[in-house]
Amino acid sequence: MTTAIERGTEYLCIKLGDVVTAIEQVAVVKGLAMWEVERTLGGGTRKRLIVPARSLLPLGGPGTGSLQGA
Repeated sequence: MTTAIERGTEYLCIKLGDVVTAIEQVAVVKGLAMWEVERTLGGGTRKRLIVPARSLLPLGGPGTGSLQGA
């Protein structure tokens, strides 16, 4: 599975309902690309999580073409 997610780009993570920054692809689990992402919490605290690529949507909306095959 190939995704068009780019490192350092911001996405809406539908699992979290928050804007996150893609850090890097860390694994492929059952054919799904898993990405390490970082979100900023109140007070500037940052938290890193691993989420499936299909839960990341480009901030421009679904018509931007940044995510294929989701």
